Amino acid sequence: MSATPLMQQYREIKARHQDAILFFRMGDFYEMFYEDAEVASRAIGLTLTSRNNGGAAEVPLAGIPVKAAAEYLRRLVGQGYRVAICEQVEDPKLAKGIVKREVIETITPGAVFADDLLDGARANYVCAIAMGRDTVGKQSARDAEKVREQIGVAAADLSTGELRMF
Repeated sequence: MSATPLMQQYREIKARHQDAILFFRMGDFYEMFYEDAEVASRAIGLTLTSRNNGGAAEVPLAGIPVKAAAEYLRRLVGQGYRVAICEQVEDPKLAKGIVKREVIETITPGAVFADDLLDGARANYVCAIAMGRDTVGKQSARDAEKVREQIGVAAADLSTGELRMF
């Protein structure tokens, strides 16, 4: 299937982030194409349109302004979706050919750290567990070393900054 250079770039990036809705930066908008556009349209009420794909079939499209991205991200992540943010990583005015783009962040329901995406009405915990062993000496040459299991737990509420360690 023939595609424009832009859609070829999109497909290459999307192939590396198949498990996420791809927010693909185009100027002042994040665009979603194909199934991502359809899913986002249903999930958060975006208008579903289409884009000409260089002589190939029309491509489903949904877009949001970059300035409003935090609200749409909050809603998608709140429904359990993963979102990959793909930014333009070179100045479009200086680009020779297609603007270079890269995924700079993947936001998941289990890893939301940005203040503008956190739900301040509830706790937003992140937790780490460390396990290890500590040897406790030998009673005799025939006895194997006694081993003491150690476990450490740390939990932080990202909304308040509270940290607890156990």
